[in-house]
Amino acid sequence: MKSLNLKSLVPAAAVAAFLTTSAFAQPGQTLAANGHSLVGTWKVTVSPDGIPPFTAYNVFTVDGNSFEFDNSNPPSGQSIAVGPWTSTGVNSFSFTEINQLYDNTGAYAGELKVRGAIELTADGNSFSSKFKFDVADPTGTVVFSGGGTAAGKRVIVEGQ
Repeated sequence: MKSLNLKSLVPAAAVAAFLTTSAFAQPGQTLAANGHSLVGTWKVTVSPDGIPPFTAYNVFTVDGNSFEFDNSNPPSGQSIAVGPWTSTGVNSFSFTEINQLYDNTGAYAGELKVRGAIELTADGNSFSSKFKFDVADPTGTVVFSGGGTAAGKRVIVEGQ
């Protein structure tokens, strides 16, 4: 039987610890003081000012990226939104997400950029958000702007 060489295990353990820590402790994406994080999947009711509310699903990843899809337009009218997010304080976060927009013929029609702030509740299972958005034409000229609020609830694993 081969014996273990402790001298070779220590560097391997250090590398494993570094990789594990760096995967979950990215700069700007820290856990709140109470251990809660924005990381996860959220069902969100989005209420733009002057526009009927709609439902969105947001995914915030540990590496500071986000993905959002919603039912505000037909799938042929917009792409999934993508963008970065970061922690700005205890239970506070900021994000930017961008959708590409398409007209009825499928031609590129511009972009929708949403910038917002999120406040996570103390239990870490819901949030409120305020946001601003700009719609730009294909040349990048902003043709419409607005704002609104949103309320999210964490999607949890459910048993069968």
